[in-house]
Amino acid sequence: MSGPKAFRIVTRAEIIAICRRNLARLDCAIESWTSAGRRNGTIEQKEIENVTARRDALHRLLEADRFTELQKQVAAEIAFLQADSERRVERVAEMEVRSKRGLRRSKAAAEALLQRLQALKVEIPTDIRSELSDSNGSSERLEAAMAKALLLLPSQAAQKATDRQRELATRLGAGERRATLQEWIARQAQEMEDPALGRVDTLLGELRGLGIDPSPFSDRVALLEAEPSARRSLIADSLLLDLAAAVKDGRASARLADELRARRAELSGMKSAEATSLVSEIEDALASPLPSNRQELVKRADVLIEEEFKAMAAAERRRAVLEGLASLGYEVSEGMATAWVQNGRIVLRKAANPGYGVELLGGSRSDLLQVRAVGIGSSAEARDANRDHDMETIWCGEFDRLKALVAKAGGNVTMEFARPVGQFPLKIVSDPGASQEAEVAERSYRSVPANRPT
Repeated sequence: MSGPKAFRIVTRAEIIAICRRNLARLDCAIESWTSAGRRNGTIEQKEIENVTARRDALHRLLEADRFTELQKQVAAEIAFLQADSERRVERVAEMEVRSKRGLRRSKAAAEALLQRLQALKVEIPTDIRSELSDSNGSSERLEAAMAKALLLLPSQAAQKATDRQRELATRLGAGERRATLQEWIARQAQEMEDPALGRVDTLLGELRGLGIDPSPFSDRVALLEAEPSARRSLIADSLLLDLAAAVKDGRASARLADELRARRAELSGMKSAEATSLVSEIEDALASPLPSNRQELVKRADVLIEEEFKAMAAAERRRAVLEGLASLGYEVSEGMATAWVQNGRIVLRKAANPGYGVELLGGSRSDLLQVRAVGIGSSAEARDANRDHDMETIWCGEFDRLKALVAKAGGNVTMEFARPVGQFPLKIVSDPGASQEAEVAERSYRSVPANRPT
């Protein structure tokens, strides 16, 4: 198959650029994972060191030209970090639920103990009474106060117990383990486990895990807690809806911020003025408390990244083909790559056979390139059909050598189609040297001012 051919080429430079883009996204994912873990206190230095070690190992894959392995492992690592970060946020929410539940139990137990002491007409020290009735107290302070208050009960109860009752109680309790303060509190407050409050606590915990201040909901939560348990489920719906919406918006905002950081990382490796300007806009948006244009910036970044990558890849493809053909004995001169872009085609003459060459087309708007052997001269001249056939056959072997050269440089060539020798008449084109001289003369003529003497 040595007639006209269409093929796609992926260069080593293009593959490396893809890998570097992936590694930049990985670095961004690590940054987000680390930041969230430290903010929530759910990450240890050893875990950070493990992730950093895996990242460094992936960079070594790039140095070793293990490109396919690198791309697979980077994708897997990013997916792991994202899932792990979500699990850690869920863990924060669970901790929040346990903390809130424990505080409510402590408050209920403190209130019950205070009422018990009052019913027994026990004299309660002012500091203990104050701490037991403090609605804003922490679980630790309430438990400390209850531990002191419980010491008041035995002495008072013992005065009302007869010797016979104390003896019976001792026998019945022989071998039993005394309940801890925490177990006693838990038994006292089982009735306080309200499903509505549990859902509220979960959503508040998720907000904290996402780095969102839940304080705007504090007053409404306090009002809900003050309601009788029979009414809570009736009035909790509005609060739960607003909390759920805040969590949903928070997750979306966090994902959008991560996407912007990833785009910033990719753009930072590009040198164009447009990329530099867009990086500055992204940084401003990430620093702004009102990120109204983040979605638009993601779209703009995607377009620019794709354009810049395609332009780089196309330039590398042209360079690889022209360098390969030059090494095969075709005449390649400075400016040919530019002419190829401007005209959409270019003809290279075979130095050893000046009457023959190859024509290259495409590659500017897509990654599909076309090439065919051509005769150089005038279509009006008589042609040696056998020689034309032989030159097409020779080009077949040269194209295989071109593919080998690209592969040796770290790229690859994929054929889309190839036509047999002789299926189409050999295309005849004008002398590329003469055409280039005419173009140079035309440009020189156009550059001379109209009023300048010649």
